[in-house]
Amino acid sequence: MGDVNEHYRQTALTERILQELVRGGRDLGSLQPGDLAGVDEFHLGGRAATDALLSSLDLGPGSRVLDVGCGIGGAARTIASSVGCSVSGVDLTEEFVETANDLSVTVGLDDYTTFSTGNALSLSFAESEFDAVVMLHVGMNIADKEALFAELARVTKPGGYVAVYDIMLVGNRELSYPVPWSSDASTSHLATPADYRAAMLAAGLEPGESVDRLELVRSTLRATAENPPVVNLSHLMGVDWPTMFGNLRAALDASLVAPTQIIGARPR
Repeated sequence: MGDVNEHYRQTALTERILQELVRGGRDLGSLQPGDLAGVDEFHLGGRAATDALLSSLDLGPGSRVLDVGCGIGGAARTIASSVGCSVSGVDLTEEFVETANDLSVTVGLDDYTTFSTGNALSLSFAESEFDAVVMLHVGMNIADKEALFAELARVTKPGGYVAVYDIMLVGNRELSYPVPWSSDASTSHLATPADYRAAMLAAGLEPGESVDRLELVRSTLRATAENPPVVNLSHLMGVDWPTMFGNLRAALDASLVAPTQIIGARPR
């Protein structure tokens, strides 16, 4: 996992993000979760994709949710603020976890969200602890999908959900690197929707249909181009971000990959 961690590792993330917000005229004393929307949801479609995933889950104020590969906490904060429930986030990258906790304090959601470092293949939670486990753009870094879903299913309550939104393989040509999740092919472990469904079934989950979110992604990209956010993913991932995103966009346009949502239910 060291190479994956190195790909994502950044320094002074909180300071850089807050500085950009101030430069863009935001008042840090009255910052709202929406002010972070351009940077804190590190997946295609951003907040709109999180909302689409959330709309498929039956959650309420008493629910407990786990966000695996939480990054700097944007999806967890969206879920917490939308539903009013508690969300725990885990991520391999310590700098992301520190920033996630800092930003939740800044926008007043620290009572609803907690973040810690952790490995998706060995979670430090009890069996059947969560009503839902969400994973957004994380599986591309994990080779053993069966072990991954076995662990996600383990911490999910009977009657709960494992909700996944990942970049999935739909073509048969090689991608150009770097891409947002990997500097080179050695840490990129793309799989097809059928592979994901098979891994869910092996874990005892009942997968629903595979939903291609490409049109949602294209819509959000157009909206972002028309109204660029004050702070964006280049402030999270550094100077290589334009190349990473350009290679991903080329792969999307060539129908090599697709942003895909699959929700697996754990039977009661």
